[in-house]
Amino acid sequence: MKNILIFAACAALLSGCGSKNRYVVEGKIEGSNDMVYLFDQQENILDSAAVKEGAFRLKGEANEPQIAILRDGRDESVTFAAMLLLEPGTITVSDDAESSFRKRVTGTPANDASTLYTDAANKLIIEFRDSSTTEERRAAIEKEYQELSRRSMDENRNNIFGALLLADQSYELSGQEMLDEIAKFSPEMQQSKALTDLKTQAEAKLKSDVGQPFIDVTAPDAEGNEISLKSVVENPDNKYVLLDFWASWCGPCMGEVPVLKKTYDEFHKKGFEIFGVSFDSVRDSWLGAIDNNQMNWIHVSPLTGFENQAAKDYAVQGIPSNFLIDHQGKIVAKNLRGEALYEKIAELLK
Repeated sequence: MKNILIFAACAALLSGCGSKNRYVVEGKIEGSNDMVYLFDQQENILDSAAVKEGAFRLKGEANEPQIAILRDGRDESVTFAAMLLLEPGTITVSDDAESSFRKRVTGTPANDASTLYTDAANKLIIEFRDSSTTEERRAAIEKEYQELSRRSMDENRNNIFGALLLADQSYELSGQEMLDEIAKFSPEMQQSKALTDLKTQAEAKLKSDVGQPFIDVTAPDAEGNEISLKSVVENPDNKYVLLDFWASWCGPCMGEVPVLKKTYDEFHKKGFEIFGVSFDSVRDSWLGAIDNNQMNWIHVSPLTGFENQAAKDYAVQGIPSNFLIDHQGKIVAKNLRGEALYEKIAELLK
């Protein structure tokens, strides 16, 4: 009898441990196809289930919280797609009263937080885009949006949604600021892949933060000649060099071209140079953008997209991205956008 009780206790313990990470994804979607598929971010199928009268149910184990996509098909016949945050618990996917394509995802802490955030953010976006909204109100909305993101991140330091908000804000943060933010998350979340990846990025960012020495970049120009950033920085004619990461297919990058040209034309003879590193992969697109926009500064590109050493060395996660380097080889500013670039160079070379 004693042995039976011990066995029963062990079985209960094992069952409890096994269920700790279990998730269920269930819902009912009107007009959906006969099958639903759960994909990871690499488009690998994690699970699938039959749909009966619009209802479905999937279950498995979420040993690591992650983003997943639920779709009712694997090709163009899809009628709906929903992003969900895969974590232990029951996740419910349902129709959204305000959108035929968007679905509501609720039931677990991260998914509830994500839905609340999306609802609040969408209201601000709709108001911002309304033609009757004044410029004064738009400025206030931008601040409210930033406050919403910050508040939501602080409220979700113990789940993956908070980590995703930090990742979204990481472009604007220095390496040390990112590490400081990561330290505020729960110990369990700090061990998650979402935050360990961010920590790796932050540590790389530390090496290219303001005040750090520049890291050399060498890549071929249009004629195939290898040009180094070091040779440009050490050129005595150059007092300040802007290391500019861009691509012809990047709308915001091309939107920066007018102020780049304005700054270059006015201050080049006073010691300002631009070292443009393109993340293009198509040679004709790269050179066409340079010629068509008369971008008359130094250009290099390995034509490998984001897969290049410079992107890794400078922890570039998005473009446009830039680093201003002085004649001593120190990074003195970064991510100067729009008129901020012109004003900074004007201040330094006045």
